Amino acid sequence: MQIALHIGAHGTDNDRLIQCLTANADRLEIAGISVPQVNDYRKPILDMLTDVMKGDPVNQRVRDRMLKDIGVSSGIDRIVLAQENILGRAHRIFERGKLYPIAPKRLADVNGLLPTTELQIYMGIRNPVMFIAETFRLSGASSFAEFVDGVRLADVRWSDMIEKLVNAVPQADFTVWCHEDLPILWGDILREVAGVESDSPMAGEYDILAEVMTAEGLGRLKTYIDSKPPQTAAQRQRIIMAFLDKFAIEEKLEQELDLPGLTQDIVERVTVDYERDLKRVAELPGVRLLQP
Repeated sequence: MQIALHIGAHGTDNDRLIQCLTANADRLEIAGISVPQVNDYRKPILDMLTDVMKGDPVNQRVRDRMLKDIGVSSGIDRIVLAQENILGRAHRIFERGKLYPIAPKRLADVNGLLPTTELQIYMGIRNPVMFIAETFRLSGASSFAEFVDGVRLADVRWSDMIEKLVNAVPQADFTVWCHEDLPILWGDILREVAGVESDSPMAGEYDILAEVMTAEGLGRLKTYIDSKPPQTAAQRQRIIMAFLDKFAIEEKLEQELDLPGLTQDIVERVTVDYERDLKRVAELPGVRLLQP
């Protein structure tokens, strides 16, 4: 049995992916793909992780309990789960000068709990400037200094963190994408995580585009794709980019930033480093970086 596990990162999804896949659950179940309700498994997974951290052994009884909590029925070949707090709680993203320091151990523990030899990990990342701005907002931390715990923007390297995850669970397959590319990749990400063919229709695949494109442009895009169905995911992405170039709502693609000491020069330097870091992510063994 395959298990697809979406692990965040924080500030890149806010449960949108799993909610969209849940809206497709009935049609996916016909294909042998289960999308359980998140309330059925999130707390049990975190509770079991706590038990493991306390030294409780993981055995088949524990794994059977996990299957029961997930609620898998017969005839299911793939299960889709989402739990960003596997990486750590939002207020503990940065600790002791590191990004997600407890994530590798927790992911290894989750792998031990899940009843599968085919674990597929999915993760969205984003420009560190935007990531820190959004996660600081989500964290509820009393101060920015408390939240970042000594981590500097210039020190955030997704490749370092992802490499640690890969080393913790080397038998898993990792798929990563950039939050900045969501309008173009959203439908393909849904299909990737669900595990269906690249031309499978998915309810909600235009949801992100609807937020950043004029209604007229989105209508024209859908009409074009319906009349001339793309033969590949890459062809569909090129079509979307062409329509975005003409019909994007520019202010919707921008984000206000308000971080202590942040300057335009810092933003530009961090962005250049982020783009370099993406190349290293793409070269990591066992990692596939989805890009337009």
